[in-house]
Amino acid sequence: MSGGLALKITTGRGTGFGGAVVTVMSMAGEQVGRVESDPDGVAEVKPLSPGTYTTVVSAPGFEPQARVALVSPGGTARLGAIALVRAGDAPVPSAGKWVIDPIHSTIEISVRHLGISSVKGRFNEFVGTIDVGDPIEQSRVEVEIKTASIDTDNRMRDDHLRSDGFFDVESHPTAYYRSTALTGPVDEVWTLRGELELRGVAARADLEMTYLGETSDPWGGTRIGFRASTELKRGDFGMVFDEKLITGVAQIGSTARLDLEVQAVRAGSVADT
Repeated sequence: MSGGLALKITTGRGTGFGGAVVTVMSMAGEQVGRVESDPDGVAEVKPLSPGTYTTVVSAPGFEPQARVALVSPGGTARLGAIALVRAGDAPVPSAGKWVIDPIHSTIEISVRHLGISSVKGRFNEFVGTIDVGDPIEQSRVEVEIKTASIDTDNRMRDDHLRSDGFFDVESHPTAYYRSTALTGPVDEVWTLRGELELRGVAARADLEMTYLGETSDPWGGTRIGFRASTELKRGDFGMVFDEKLITGVAQIGSTARLDLEVQAVRAGSVADT
């Protein structure tokens, strides 16, 4: 008679963990079964002959979990719930929807100038949401930036940046960032993969991101904080300004660095109403 082995994989919060790999090994060290958990975290390996097995549950970014299972002649062995623990025990924000607070957040851009220093500016108008998933890898981020809000503390330079040679704010007043995946952490640094749509052109823009923590604010809300950065190539968005000095050095660098400091408030909290 043969039986099967059933179990449920969960996150640390107790919700089902889909996509975890369950590998079953015999006492002789031979792999006898391998499946992935369904969206609810349920996994079943069958058929299995009666006997003792080692079950290993794994997922990227999480510590593998091993359990010994005894499949009896009478039916399916049940291991119950196995909670996956994040590798390195990196802290994560609470699941749910968070609204970016533009008053306490910054989007700063810097570009090399004349090859010897950097010119910095910031976007003063933007909105966005952070949907923290459970598991955290299912999180999503969306941000809208008003390109005309660029501010480098120099009106003539800002007007140049708003022209069709750069942000072209008349034709494309809004830039959009949409995440596609979240991976990590490595030394508590996550990679938020996504696309930035600027001047009507979408190009890949992956953010290296650090979670700064969660706290209550004085207004009855709950907040989370992040720090993130990336580098963008102007040419990817059709910005072809390429004037050079007599020495051949570009007046403006071909890449721009984007640095973000973000505070977000839990949707529906007192501070978000």
